[in-house]
Amino acid sequence: MHRWGVRGDRRDVSRSMVALVVSVAAAAALGLWGWLPVVLRTDSGLVDVAPGLFTVDQSARGVATLGRGYTVAAYQSGFRVSAASGTLVDTITRGSPVSAVIGEVEDRDDHPVEHVEATLDHVRVDEVRIEPGRAAYLGEVYGEVDGATRTMPLRLTFLLTTAGVHVTAHVQGADAVVVHLDTMPATTGLPPALPDLNLRTKGWWVVPLAGEQRAFSTARRAVVGLGPAIRTRGLDLRPDGRLDVHVWSNRATLTLSGVPRPS
Repeated sequence: MHRWGVRGDRRDVSRSMVALVVSVAAAAALGLWGWLPVVLRTDSGLVDVAPGLFTVDQSARGVATLGRGYTVAAYQSGFRVSAASGTLVDTITRGSPVSAVIGEVEDRDDHPVEHVEATLDHVRVDEVRIEPGRAAYLGEVYGEVDGATRTMPLRLTFLLTTAGVHVTAHVQGADAVVVHLDTMPATTGLPPALPDLNLRTKGWWVVPLAGEQRAFSTARRAVVGLGPAIRTRGLDLRPDGRLDVHVWSNRATLTLSGVPRPS
């Protein structure tokens, strides 16, 4: 009887160990599955530049009407550009809309490669100047560089054009500007700037001299162009849903239109 009891105890211990191993394996599988989008990203040459803090003065908040149904809104959580048909783009929620980069980009045979020395990731907007068809937000980007706080003047301009809204993010002193946009479902490239497919969670370089009027479209029926056309431009769709526009210039431009993509 005693030996039977020992065997029973051993069987119980074995079952417990098996259950524990299965549980750990399942948890590991779930954890790996969550990391797969990161693990499977190929080396695009784009450096992850994460947004920082964003503050906007109370006097600069609110909705500015540009005309023909287009508006730009500044909230404590970010910027939103809308057409009469609905929202076109949002900057990243509760994060800086832009970051300044100090560094350089190297042109290689297959694709450019970024070399980032430092980033200024925090943004403060102090005032807005509104004119017919135009809204300009003034402030600065700032961050720690070599143990000291460094600042650069920032000017975000939203201009009504015949095609839609032309957005310029100008950071004086930056080698590159990164615009942080919120999740855009079904981000699809538009030739010749980007391939005609769902860009998903990958990094892409815009074809040189492809123009800046049409780079990609989204499920929001928005068409987005990236510029300036003579500069090196990249589009980084992060695994967390963030969409970063990299422009190697002290000015990054986006052309936004509510015109649906042709079938």
